[in-house]
Amino acid sequence: MATKKPKNIDPEAPRLPSRLEPLDVGDEEWEDKTVIENGRIESRTIRDQRADKVAFDVVVFDRVTFDRVTLERVELTDVVFDSCDLSNVIFRDAVLHRVEFVNCKLLGFDLSNATLRNVKFDKCHGQYSMFRFADLKYVGIQDSQFEKSDFYDAVFSGVTFADTELDQTQFGNARLAGIDLSSCEFRSIGVTLEGLRGCIVRSDQIESFGSLLGVVVKE
Repeated sequence: MATKKPKNIDPEAPRLPSRLEPLDVGDEEWEDKTVIENGRIESRTIRDQRADKVAFDVVVFDRVTFDRVTLERVELTDVVFDSCDLSNVIFRDAVLHRVEFVNCKLLGFDLSNATLRNVKFDKCHGQYSMFRFADLKYVGIQDSQFEKSDFYDAVFSGVTFADTELDQTQFGNARLAGIDLSSCEFRSIGVTLEGLRGCIVRSDQIESFGSLLGVVVKE
């Protein structure tokens, strides 16, 4: 019996009001279970924050730099990151629902073991980012650079990769059935033969999987 392929659905956009007032989060240390909601945080640096189960609800981050930030089990609902720098930020075990990253720098961004629902990455630099053991449903990654990122043992459902650089990205133990990589660019990616089954690629990309398929591609 053929495996039913998940339907690709565009991520639902964050539910935001037409206007949000500025939020002054200050420089104080966030405590565990801090809740920050209903506002905009603009043109500032958030640094040296380490807390557990912080929640952001209906928040827009605009040109915000996160420096030495670790928020384990952070919860983000109806949140936009616009032109932000989250490089090396740790959001392990996070829960993201209706979240957008637009024109963001995400080098080494750690979303290991996270749950992503209706999340979009658009025009982002996500090299070396970590999605190990993450659960992704209705997630769109487009016009971005995710070379050498890591999706080891991630679960995909309704996930799209469009016009994205994926060279040396790791998909070990992940199943790519129904995932369309034909508009993406890569010379090699890490994937198992079973994980590759049902993946959609261009004819010229098949050479990248030659050794995996046990064939020799003759030029």
